[in-house]
Amino acid sequence: MLFMITCKHDYSTCQANHPENNQHYRDTFSKLGDHGIKVHAMYSNRLEHTQFVVCEAESMEQLDAGFSPILDYGNFEVTPVMERK
Repeated sequence: MLFMITCKHDYSTCQANHPENNQHYRDTFSKLGDHGIKVHAMYSNRLEHTQFVVCEAESMEQLDAGFSPILDYGNFEVTPVMERK
């Protein structure tokens, strides 16, 4: 199943202001495969402090486990999506 995850944070929680969180954030994304999550694409809008992640997982539980280490870094909206052909 495909998901569009929209990750938002504000200036006060931005990883640019907290370098120690930046590495933790990157490490979490690099370990998503350990939870059965395949990342297809990642995009960001730095000015809006927003990141978009297109990923594939079999269940919401996998996403919950994979993103759990960074949930306190902002708001994560998870939307199931499908490819239009």
